[in-house]
Amino acid sequence: MSVWSFARATLLNRDSPACAWKQPGQAARLVLGAARNALTTAQERALPGGARECPICGWRGRRFRTFLSADEVLPDCVCPACRSFDRHRLIAIALRRELDASRPRPAVLLAFAQSGCLQDFLAREGAGRCFRADFGRGPFGVDFVTDLREAGVAGNSVDWLLCSHVLEHIAELHPCLTEMARMLRPGGMAWIQIPVEPGIATSRRIAVDPHHDHAHAWQFGTDVAELLRRPEWDVEERDWSAVLDPAQARRYGIAPDERYWRLVRL
Repeated sequence: MSVWSFARATLLNRDSPACAWKQPGQAARLVLGAARNALTTAQERALPGGARECPICGWRGRRFRTFLSADEVLPDCVCPACRSFDRHRLIAIALRRELDASRPRPAVLLAFAQSGCLQDFLAREGAGRCFRADFGRGPFGVDFVTDLREAGVAGNSVDWLLCSHVLEHIAELHPCLTEMARMLRPGGMAWIQIPVEPGIATSRRIAVDPHHDHAHAWQFGTDVAELLRRPEWDVEERDWSAVLDPAQARRYGIAPDERYWRLVRL
């Protein structure tokens, strides 16, 4: 998207959460984030190298780029080389450790709405065949289009299932979990990432706002592990400290509240 198209969709759109005359605070954060990205790029061209490193693609630099959208401005978030977010980098590190420890390695993986950076990462790490699925063709490319609420995938056929920042967009959460448990083989794992709202104890359904980029149907709180719990699997919640020390978290640009859930099919 060009600079003009982005500005027109955000700063100059009266329905945008970053509308310049209705939401000047968010508009200012967006402009400052864009300026910081441009300055960082110029600095890295003049003085290559830096303290940040991407564990997915190996990029090194002064800082990760600020993620810019009408809804959110997230500093030190996006890798300028592979476009990974901090959530991608965290789950990649966790997956790499699991792959190193797994014998045999997973043969069949199924990923919903997976970014290209993680797809490439799994191929390089020697994971099994990873099939990509989504509700539509989407920006990342898919092997097949399906609905997670009724996926049409054979039962007990998947070793690993990856579902990163998908469930918050689906109002019918529990049918999705039923399908995921059905598809996994005994001993198989589901790797789930969803955003948790700080300070909220109880998750709740919310109305989807068509003017917001994220279009969330759920606002998740600290009770996520209980929401995910089912008789078919064990649930383990892990934050960044499960796989990284503080220095590594800073180096890889992992936000303090990033976490994932590892579900093992019984």
